Amino acid sequence: MSLPTPPPFSALDAVRESGIVVASDGAEYLKIAAFDPIDATTNPSLVYAAVSKPEYSHLVDEAVAYALRTIPSATLEEKAELALDRLLVQVGVQILSIIPGRVSLSVDPRLGSSYNAILAKSRSLMKLVDELQISRSRVLIKIPATAAGIHAAHTLESQDGIHTNLTLVFSLVQALACAQAGVSVISPFIGRVKDWWSARAIAEGKAEGLDNQPLAEHPGIKLVQNIRRAFKQYGYRTQIMAAGFRKPEEIVELARLGNDGGPDIVTLPPDLLEGLTKLQGEHGLGKTATKEVGKYAGTAPLYFTLEGPSKAGWAAFDQDSQLEAISLDKVPEGLAKFSVDAVKLEEKVLRLVENLSQEGRAL
Repeated sequence: MSLPTPPPFSALDAVRESGIVVASDGAEYLKIAAFDPIDATTNPSLVYAAVSKPEYSHLVDEAVAYALRTIPSATLEEKAELALDRLLVQVGVQILSIIPGRVSLSVDPRLGSSYNAILAKSRSLMKLVDELQISRSRVLIKIPATAAGIHAAHTLESQDGIHTNLTLVFSLVQALACAQAGVSVISPFIGRVKDWWSARAIAEGKAEGLDNQPLAEHPGIKLVQNIRRAFKQYGYRTQIMAAGFRKPEEIVELARLGNDGGPDIVTLPPDLLEGLTKLQGEHGLGKTATKEVGKYAGTAPLYFTLEGPSKAGWAAFDQDSQLEAISLDKVPEGLAKFSVDAVKLEEKVLRLVENLSQEGRAL
């Protein structure tokens, strides 16, 4: 049976034509070259899924060998931690050999509430990047957009020359705080925003939730639009990388806003990249998007300054987060989901460290 011929101008072509940069979301780097992404993102869940397959499993062996060679007298746990960091960086380096842009490397999601732990892990990852002589301009450290994460990202950006991507963004409050802290990129999660609003609709008696809602009213798409309007109004330079899409049509709808009214970047797993190549594209996406700044009047609420946080700023951040409510639900949920695979990945690495250490002692 012959495969259907892809359209001469696909929806993926249309997204690019809109001015939005396409990034790949995944650790299976052998799958991404065909889609010519500019940037890329990874996380512990994606890395675990990749190295559980034979074609990527050698990366775990190489990372463990590096740790055993580098710190032979350390504890098993210390060796496993270094091996895990090396593994995350190795995956990123493999991706960078394919793409021209940047890769995002995640800190352990279990560190999301600790400023000091996020700093230490970010610096450890970047030290390994430096050892491999990869330019820091090509690496973003991905950090959850908690209060601790935003604070740590500010320190890394302003003091360490480490660029950051603040992930698990679900609200305008988070986005504004990140931009005020001077982070390089934020990643709003499109699908999970809709999940939250759909659950609210069901709780209010609408049995179908938002299943029948037009794409133009998609809460995740509206969030990105509102963030862009606010960033333009207040002159913030933080880039918006939309993530967590559920279907190709959501990406096309967001691309109608172009990079002037929507995101700078969309990060997409291989299945959605492939889905876009099979859809007929529309010329002119984003060309008719409104240039109007929007509804925000006056000065921005001040959550963070380029000099750092303040008690008043954090109080305002907490108060407004409670009013928006969504981030209080979705950030802990997201951290918990990512942490499950972080534990599995850690256990996989630790088992190999133990086995090889025992073999070495036996010799």
